[in-house]
Amino acid sequence: MLPSTLKTEPERSGDPLWGLVVGLYVALLVAPLTVFTVDRLVTDDAAALYGTVVVTLAVVVGLAWLATARFDGIATRLGGARLRWTLGILPVGYALLGFASLGRTGISGVLAFFFGAGAMAAGLVLGVMARTRHTDAVLDGVDIDSEFRAGWPSAAKRRLGAVAAAATALAFVCFLAGVFTDWLLLQFAGQLLVPVGLVSYNSAEPRTLTVSAAGLEQRLPVARRLVSWDAFESHTRTDDALVLHRRWRVDTRLALADLDDPDAVEAAISRHLPAA
Repeated sequence: MLPSTLKTEPERSGDPLWGLVVGLYVALLVAPLTVFTVDRLVTDDAAALYGTVVVTLAVVVGLAWLATARFDGIATRLGGARLRWTLGILPVGYALLGFASLGRTGISGVLAFFFGAGAMAAGLVLGVMARTRHTDAVLDGVDIDSEFRAGWPSAAKRRLGAVAAAATALAFVCFLAGVFTDWLLLQFAGQLLVPVGLVSYNSAEPRTLTVSAAGLEQRLPVARRLVSWDAFESHTRTDDALVLHRRWRVDTRLALADLDDPDAVEAAISRHLPAA
């Protein structure tokens, strides 16, 4: 029995969800290569190849999960770097290579195409998760100057909606043209433009924001995002919005109609960002 003066530290729970998604991402990229190796060097039996996929997914997910548990803090460091989005970009080339090699690789090329598309989605999810964990770490212990909920003003939202609708329409045209002409690049362009239009319009919807010395935080139902004040140039107040101007990105707009106390929000922003 331990003496009463000794205290046992609680075991660390880690970040199992992060480890699971990392494992899935790596497994989706490794499985087609493993199947290709077995197909060429061992057997082309369908049952054996199916078993290879299942075993590879299980083993790689487990090993990656354990690896992330041993190297704590990777997600936080990755979330502070733009490199996080490359996780969702690299599998695009992997999928294209798989499709282009279907005639020579058979089932391995099919797996590379579909698993590469899955890895692209998992990579984008990892980017969002890493950014959220970085935001949590940066804002830990930081005093919040103001917290409010706001979206874009109606007029700006209508303009953005028109742009998003045009992008979505163009996406469908590209995809259909790619299907009828057998041009893979057009099909991929169409598939990529659809989420761009949807995400762009969704960015104008009301969301919870906080103002602190660290920057402007956006809180979504399953994610958090922090934009440092260095990313902005200045702010202005128009008839219907507070506008935070950015150098190379779309300005952030806060509809005055959504704010309970626009003057208080503007005062909080003014502490960290000069007026234009």
